[in-house]
Amino acid sequence: MTTGAAALCLGPGGSGGFTVRQFTRRRPAADEIEVAVTAASVNPIDVRRSEGYGRRLLSLLGAGKFPLILGNDLAGIVTAVGSGVSTFKTGDLVYGVKPPSAEGAHASHVLVKAVHMLAAPGDRDLHALAAIPYSFTTMWLAVRGAGLTRENAVRKSVLVHGAAGALGTLATQMLSSWGARVTAIARKSNSKVCLEAGATEVVERTEELFVSLSRSFDATLNFATWEDDLALTGCLRDGALGHATTVHPMLGNFDRLGWLRGMLRTISQKKDHRRALPKGVSNYAWVLFKPDKAALDDLRQFVEHNHVSLPIGLCKPLAAAGLAFDHVRKRQPGRVLLLP
Repeated sequence: MTTGAAALCLGPGGSGGFTVRQFTRRRPAADEIEVAVTAASVNPIDVRRSEGYGRRLLSLLGAGKFPLILGNDLAGIVTAVGSGVSTFKTGDLVYGVKPPSAEGAHASHVLVKAVHMLAAPGDRDLHALAAIPYSFTTMWLAVRGAGLTRENAVRKSVLVHGAAGALGTLATQMLSSWGARVTAIARKSNSKVCLEAGATEVVERTEELFVSLSRSFDATLNFATWEDDLALTGCLRDGALGHATTVHPMLGNFDRLGWLRGMLRTISQKKDHRRALPKGVSNYAWVLFKPDKAALDDLRQFVEHNHVSLPIGLCKPLAAAGLAFDHVRKRQPGRVLLLP
């Protein structure tokens, strides 16, 4: 039988850590392709999931029980094609995303739906491409959740919190290419990174920041911390497009409070924040990652025109997955890749 290898996350607590385990590869289903993984990202959500975060809600997707294989984005070479797939053939270079599951991308070979993958341009490094799809898709969903589109973004004023991180960098790159004016909230040491990504100005997070910012923004995006969410919505003008956050407490509410109390707490918090929106603002979104065709279509265009990129900070083999996760956990700079 043909086998592959995966970095298996054993779970939080005393049984925490990783082991490399062999598995039997299976033929792709009709709508799937098999990819020999060249590189797969380790994202902050992977680190949090390795510690047990989100297990209650993710169990609905079969993704909450340890041991499991983490990872949501990858790049590599197609090694097998399902009977219903006409978009790819064996030997094609591809990159893309997997939805949350117990069989993620941190493996030598991955089965993934063909619609969640893109053809890699011949002149682009697969390592660089593997670092982008999860972050881009999550960011794109937030931008759309705040009411921004390619068509309406021109000359819009957008406030991006956490602008030096992966989501913030990609949001700044995309929105500035669409003609928006981005004000980036970031540490002073990260000003250059934000300006190079396309920000019009960079402001540092301080206790007085949100008081000093005028209520003049068309949209606000929170990629940094839930504690600042209400302050960010207070920076919107009346009649603005809206606000979206990727750092909300939904998964944690269910983990901590259970199904009923977690749901009630989530509904209550969202209502409170919606109620605080300025007059005429209708878009308010808590964003969770999921593969999205329109997001991938935009990603393809940005990659082909070299308009999006993220720096790589560390590359490790599957056997050193623990070190890769520690790099992300300690918030060291650059994206982290596992190289099967």
